[in-house]
Amino acid sequence: MSELEFQLPSAIFFGVVVVVAALLWFAVQLRRGGVDVRRLALLLGFRVVFLFALMLIVARPVWTSPDQDETIRDQVAILIDRSESMSVREGEQTRYEQAVEFARDVVLPAVDQTRLRIRPILFADDAREASGEEIAAANPDGPATNLGRAIVQAVLGSESPPLVAIALTDGIVTNPADQSRAVAALVTHGVPIVSVGFGSQAGGRVVMIDGVDAPPLVEPGQRFRVAARLRATGQEIPALTLLLMRNGQLVERRTIKGFAGPRTWIESFDVAADVEAANTYTVRVMQPADQSVALATAEAAAVVRVVSSSEIRVLYVQGGLTWDYKFATLAVSSDPTIRLSGLSRTASTSKFFENVQSDVDLVNGFPGNLEDLGGFRVVVLSNLRPGDLTPHQQQLLARFCSELGGGVLMIGGPQTFNASWRDSRLEELLPVRFAVVPPTLRNKRFKIRLTPAALAHPVFQLSEESETREPWRKLPPFSYPATVEGVKPGAEVWLKTDSGSVLMASQRYGNGLASVLCMQNLWRWRLARESKTEHFDRFWRQLLRYLAESGREVVTITPTDLSPSPGEEVGLLIEYRELAGEAQPERSRVRLIVQDPEQQDVLDLPIELSAGGQASASFTAESSGLFTATLVGPGNRFLASREITVRDTQAELASTSRNMETLRQLAGISGGLAVEAETAEDLQTRLDEFLDPEEPPQVEVNYALPAGVNGWMLALLLTCISAEWLCRKLWGTL
Repeated sequence: MSELEFQLPSAIFFGVVVVVAALLWFAVQLRRGGVDVRRLALLLGFRVVFLFALMLIVARPVWTSPDQDETIRDQVAILIDRSESMSVREGEQTRYEQAVEFARDVVLPAVDQTRLRIRPILFADDAREASGEEIAAANPDGPATNLGRAIVQAVLGSESPPLVAIALTDGIVTNPADQSRAVAALVTHGVPIVSVGFGSQAGGRVVMIDGVDAPPLVEPGQRFRVAARLRATGQEIPALTLLLMRNGQLVERRTIKGFAGPRTWIESFDVAADVEAANTYTVRVMQPADQSVALATAEAAAVVRVVSSSEIRVLYVQGGLTWDYKFATLAVSSDPTIRLSGLSRTASTSKFFENVQSDVDLVNGFPGNLEDLGGFRVVVLSNLRPGDLTPHQQQLLARFCSELGGGVLMIGGPQTFNASWRDSRLEELLPVRFAVVPPTLRNKRFKIRLTPAALAHPVFQLSEESETREPWRKLPPFSYPATVEGVKPGAEVWLKTDSGSVLMASQRYGNGLASVLCMQNLWRWRLARESKTEHFDRFWRQLLRYLAESGREVVTITPTDLSPSPGEEVGLLIEYRELAGEAQPERSRVRLIVQDPEQQDVLDLPIELSAGGQASASFTAESSGLFTATLVGPGNRFLASREITVRDTQAELASTSRNMETLRQLAGISGGLAVEAETAEDLQTRLDEFLDPEEPPQVEVNYALPAGVNGWMLALLLTCISAEWLCRKLWGTL
């Protein structure tokens, strides 16, 4: 039954007092003006109706009518915990793997027997809907657990609440910020929550290797570090034994004393480079005598290529027979350390490369595996579209750059640098994004201009007698530039046209460097009258040598603690090594810049480094997130960078024991169920009462409609004002 209520009842009490006082004052003023009693009564009547109607509007009257929510509930929300505590391995599987398997084998068959839809939600500190593929591929690495936010997302995140919410979690809640909102949502909308707890009451003691860091490219005989990132969960971890192996052969054995967990740390091994080859360095942790300690990831490896600087092998792949390869060959012919090998496509429809030039090792065409491609230091792709290379060849090039630290140079104009690169594997290497332009704009002539970054870079210094900019001013005009739509974050722009369009840029890609030259006739430089041939040759030699050394870490930044927590001091070790056969300054002044997750500087420190020496620095990580440490040299030239993840691992892994208490409280409040995973064999049967209830859930909802705020009330107010004004106008009392 509908009832009239006032949302602001106090306005009526105070309104009556104000209205009465206003009417008395109005009556006194009219009497003093000589208005007789009958006219006074009529004017007061208009004023009384107006003021009392206005008072009622201010009190916000509404019609309330309680009703039953008859929304059709045709879905089941499945909440899967992907927080870091779910990565604990107890037995052969992690808790997350057990939860995914439980959802597939128990929950999904039970829901499939009904006509209900499934709405899966992955949650940690956040909550989002996910597909089956995303759930299978997800890693349990969330920095915190906010079960409340996931429940709110499940209940309020769609047009209608779910019939039931099923939570698959270990019950460890480290962020209870949204817990009260979750309880209110469950009770208000009548959604029961069924929770399945994974893990054990005692918790698991787990040791794992997160990964191995090593320089991708080193000189023969050079000493370098192999650093293993290790993590332990649980309490009282016994002594551990680590093995460092090179190509399966033992190099070093190390014992780590027992400690109280949890703990994340780095173990570094100092090794010397062997003969020239691609060596796989593996760090393995041995199973402790205490068999209750589980090894989540027992080993991890990194590939280190031992390559001498005495020879730089370059693979030049071109889409057809052009002048580019010929003049590049002439440019490097005077440098015995650079060995250029060419592959050319001989037909536009050919999917393989022929016409091998100057290298008997390539008689079978493009290298078919990473080992063969790893014999080169630089790969040049000239006037090619991604479709000219098979997916396997594209994947090899991407791995060559990211894993082996190789340099990749891509050259092209508007005919090849266009929309055909989008969604290809090679697009990831590009430091720029290409735009599609009409053919009428492709033949635009331009002059080359150096950016400030190029002016400070040794690759673009072509003469010892003049400043860097002078030889570039004498270059002839060029044509056929590719149109760049944008530059990717972190890319460095080197060359532009006189109108400001990007011509050349580069970016770090994994361990290597990818660079792009957005013009297809740079060879005209060597034939120009005003420019010198030796300048063209020197540019090519310097560029290829720079790309060849992209994976060779001259300066390295190593954090002393890989996964620090907020509020901790993070130590950094900076090492500056000597390159064999290259002249280097005895001392170099660089700047160390550390930025927080908001891209704000937290450290800007000048450092003096000597060749072969070390320096240390530290900063305080005030918050969690991704911090970036960058070293820059004179002229803001990039030297090295390192990303450091700061997160509160102690909260998630300080106690790895399952917590059923929170799950039972939520089940009791919502009329649901909380069970341990190992006792949930009959859960499929018990779910029937939630998936197919005898009576659908009824939730009483009070609908409120405004009363009095309509056209009739507005007309009444206008009528009262107009009538009073008209009467006073006729009677001459205005």
